[in-house]
Amino acid sequence: MAKSEPVLFSISWNACIQCGVCVAICPQEKSFISHFDTIAIDRPCDIACMICENICPVSAIHHTKVSSFIPSLQPEQA
Repeated sequence: MAKSEPVLFSISWNACIQCGVCVAICPQEKSFISHFDTIAIDRPCDIACMICENICPVSAIHHTKVSSFIPSLQPEQA
């Protein structure tokens, strides 16, 4: 089974009802929970199973691939 590419989650706070379903279903360690009782939005998720995004009853969770945030590292040209 291929490993998923890490993602960063974002939460639409105007939509989030803080039901806790994302936290309850998340297979990450307990340290992946934010101060707002949601999944973490400040660090990459290396599991990237998307269960939280799919189960959110108000579709408030979205993801972006981590590689989208990392500029290509190219060797300096002389």
